[in-house]
Amino acid sequence: MTSTLEERPVIEVMSTDVLTVAATETLLMTWELMRQGGFHHVPVVSVDGHCIGVLDAETMAAAWDGGGPDRMRKPVSTVVARRPLPHVGEQDSLATAARTMLAAQLDFVPVTDGDERLIGLVTARDLIATVAGQRQRATAAHVNRPPLYRIEPVLPSRDPPAA
Repeated sequence: MTSTLEERPVIEVMSTDVLTVAATETLLMTWELMRQGGFHHVPVVSVDGHCIGVLDAETMAAAWDGGGPDRMRKPVSTVVARRPLPHVGEQDSLATAARTMLAAQLDFVPVTDGDERLIGLVTARDLIATVAGQRQRATAAHVNRPPLYRIEPVLPSRDPPAA
């Protein structure tokens, strides 16, 4: 482990238990998945695993126009920021992650591998938990990075059952 908190690599504190959604997923389904799973940030990823953007409750609320659920059936790609999303590498320091978050005025920063594919997120909550000593500590050599997962909802068919 490195000597100071600021020098510790991001991989030691990043969240890898991350729900991701495709750009074609609806805002309504994404909101429901966030609510049911207790997720605060949901990365929107391309088919090849690159992070297109990250949705949070504030962005979702701003996208809702007050109409019924049908108005929230538009794809998440319609509200994801079209600007380049800052990111850090797994071996970047916590200080680098914190500076990146501050410069972008975000409470998260995506963590990417050498091919710029999403492997996790560092959130303000992760940083606070680390400073408070509440984060499980692991060395980079012992971190098992499970693949990010996607919850596929099973919805009933709108077609009437065959008789």
